[in-house]
Amino acid sequence: MPFDKFLDIQTITEARREAIQQSLRSISLDELKKIARDQLSEFEGDPWYTAFVRIIDEHPHGSFYCAVVPEGATVFYSREEDTGVWILPGSGMGPLEDSGKRLVREAIGLPPSSKKEIRPSSHVHHSDEDPKLRK
Repeated sequence: MPFDKFLDIQTITEARREAIQQSLRSISLDELKKIARDQLSEFEGDPWYTAFVRIIDEHPHGSFYCAVVPEGATVFYSREEDTGVWILPGSGMGPLEDSGKRLVREAIGLPPSSKKEIRPSSHVHHSDEDPKLRK
């Protein structure tokens, strides 16, 4: 049956939590730049790639982290921006959603939430600048 391998969201989230906790590591700015240049060049021109490179450039002394989730995607996280991207080589990339950011923050011992978010455009908005996103 097609649903024999169906996993509920709690099972998926728990597997991701464990994978992030086991694989999460701090990554140097030099290593991150090398990854962006050498391994992620296939995504050049992608708005999320552009946003990712902008974050690297704007935080030369920032704290960056890297982890791998069960689906094979690599997660990169910026503590200063409280944002990140997921990258599945040869397939795609995108923003790290709130649930993913929460798992990374938990693994590095940060508070469970923040108001910042990444935007793919050249002008980055933070939720505290957009009244619709404030709570």
